[in-house]
Amino acid sequence: MSLAGFVRHRNVSAPMTHTTGFSNVDDSGRAHELVDYLALLARRLAEVRQVGFNRLRLQPGAVVLDVGCGAGEVCVELAERVGPTGRVAGLDLSETMIQAARAAAERAGRPVEFQVGTAYELPFADATFDAVRAERVLQHLETPEAALREMVRVTRPGGRIVVFDPDHGQLTLSLDVSPHRRVFEATRRSLLQMIVNPHSGTRLRNQLTRAGLEEVTQSAHPLEASFPDFSRAFFLKDLLQRATEAGEITPLEADDFLQELERRHQEGEFFATAIGYTVSGTRP
Repeated sequence: MSLAGFVRHRNVSAPMTHTTGFSNVDDSGRAHELVDYLALLARRLAEVRQVGFNRLRLQPGAVVLDVGCGAGEVCVELAERVGPTGRVAGLDLSETMIQAARAAAERAGRPVEFQVGTAYELPFADATFDAVRAERVLQHLETPEAALREMVRVTRPGGRIVVFDPDHGQLTLSLDVSPHRRVFEATRRSLLQMIVNPHSGTRLRNQLTRAGLEEVTQSAHPLEASFPDFSRAFFLKDLLQRATEAGEITPLEADDFLQELERRHQEGEFFATAIGYTVSGTRP
């Protein structure tokens, strides 16, 4: 399974050389590229998403909310699961993403309701939904507990909440040479600095428990990646540039590192892993 798709919807402002562009999709200058990127990566997280879908315990006719819905591919699948008598809503901070999501739902012939909005103030009445999910969203929020409280608020008693996030501190890369390992550590530090809550995945269980949910369950997902997936998922060249500008590594070291990863990829020696976490609970 690919770890592609972990980096998205960052809520910080920085020069484009230091960001993925998801911090402000609409003003990134490459919004449509990012929409295509999410659409491509959607297929790579299919297995992990199935775990979350099962935890939602959806039945025909259920009412579901996807917080941070991106390009809408998950909403389309949710609509298939709840059937014509169900209702699916998707919310995202980006107007560009919502436009892409509406187009995806229209192509699939699925009646999904999309809105632009923030996870901190969900535009729905109390106890509206049977199930609420958020994938790779809370890691980018300065106060994820506030978003969780909103998700609990709009969930009906007995309804389910499912969240998924990685812990970027658990990212590993198989390397033999000490200088290359030092460059990787600098790159990983850049990643941790670019994400508001880089360790979100390992904090989710306690956060859901503190939010008052019951039946809180956690699953860890080891995720492997090829070199192309690793490079794209973590915007590797941007991270290397950030580390270079910070003076942690030199441009020559960055180039040598990329060449080493390409060599390992060509020779079948490349191996990278990350850990993602699916955590679910029931509103009492």
